[in-house]
Amino acid sequence: MPRHISRYVQTTAGGERTRHFTARQPPGILKLDSGDPYFPTPRHIREAAQDALDAGLTRYAPGQGDPEFLAAVCETVEREAGAHYSPDDVVATNGATSAIYAVFTAFLDPGDEVIVLDPTFSLYALVARQLGAVPVAVPHGGDYHIDVEAVRAAVTPRTRLIMVNNPNNPTGVVYRRDELQALANLCAERDLLLVADEAYEKILQPGCVHVPLLSLHEYRDRLILIHTFSKTYAMTGWRLGYVVAPSDLAGLLFGVHRAIAGPITTFVQRAGAAALRGSQDCVAEMRDEYGRRGGLMHRLALDVPGLRPVEPQGGFYLYCRYDLALSASEVRQRLWDAGVAVRSGTEFGAAGKGHLRFSYSVDEPTIEKGMAIMAEVFRHLSRTLALLLPLVLLAGCGGEEAPKKPAVSANLCVYLPNGMTLGPYDTQKECATARENMPRGECKPCQK
Repeated sequence: MPRHISRYVQTTAGGERTRHFTARQPPGILKLDSGDPYFPTPRHIREAAQDALDAGLTRYAPGQGDPEFLAAVCETVEREAGAHYSPDDVVATNGATSAIYAVFTAFLDPGDEVIVLDPTFSLYALVARQLGAVPVAVPHGGDYHIDVEAVRAAVTPRTRLIMVNNPNNPTGVVYRRDELQALANLCAERDLLLVADEAYEKILQPGCVHVPLLSLHEYRDRLILIHTFSKTYAMTGWRLGYVVAPSDLAGLLFGVHRAIAGPITTFVQRAGAAALRGSQDCVAEMRDEYGRRGGLMHRLALDVPGLRPVEPQGGFYLYCRYDLALSASEVRQRLWDAGVAVRSGTEFGAAGKGHLRFSYSVDEPTIEKGMAIMAEVFRHLSRTLALLLPLVLLAGCGGEEAPKKPAVSANLCVYLPNGMTLGPYDTQKECATARENMPRGECKPCQK
């Protein structure tokens, strides 16, 4: 007898994100797919955890978090965003992941909608679907910045949240103040919450400036910040993050989060407090190194035939458009077979069609080797596809099995109930993939 599985969970099984994480990576593969910082956790943070262990801080943390940790978060928010919050407005979380789950659980009923930018971190859509909510993906503009009018057009009576990832994963773009201000204003107009995941806010390329969401003081009652220590302080395995929310919502989020993950390890919270209150020289050193590695990868990508990289601004990812007539998942697989792990653009949304994401969180020799293999794979694919094209064009000339008409694009679009249209897509499969992000959408021939 088949087991019963939640229909909401079934809708999230087998996606590109899941397949990537469950794939067994062969020994020696070059990991240009990793979101894990190359650096060790800084010494003073490790020592603070050891001191807390030696002091016997191994019991449940009180309330919404360890008092020292909550106070350190409030100090950081006031210093960096000029906003005053009390410890009662902060909830310690298991990295950003459980914070995302708690926020979506608290504010989304089945059938409710959350607007996510396309492309963006794929976990947002996955969590929304697991809760029976609908992620509405709104493509960025041509410069990979926010198309505010497209976001406005996507708002419906079922919309509850707008979710942003700043700097953006996978594009590496850092959003400007005017973009965030426009979204906050839209949320005030339509009675929505604006949620920001600022995991990469300290990892910036030279000349780039991050605007903290909580610095939009006039919209305070609409703003929720999600943060993690994983990237800035190289603490991915420590599983520590936090949520800062309006006073009337923080307690609610704590109740939801406690049911999901329970209290966060006390000595880990003391390590987090030390990270926020201690010297930030380690952060600057890592940022400078990421800047060099990002520059190296960008230069090497410019030499790969058919690859067009977006100049990185924040985070440690390089987002690239390519000119091959293959899907992103197919190109990813070709690179995997050649010994380089990367991420498919369509893992991050339908707008990732024709894109790949590379990570420069690894060391320089890995970047150089990986990009050299990538260049060879792209040269080989370009030659192979160039040889196949005349055969495709000539196929059917004089043969009985020849099609009566040449192959043409399916020219399909995804039509949404709110009037938005995504596409066009060349095949039914591509349209169906796009529609996965829009459960209420419908694939139909594009209207002129």
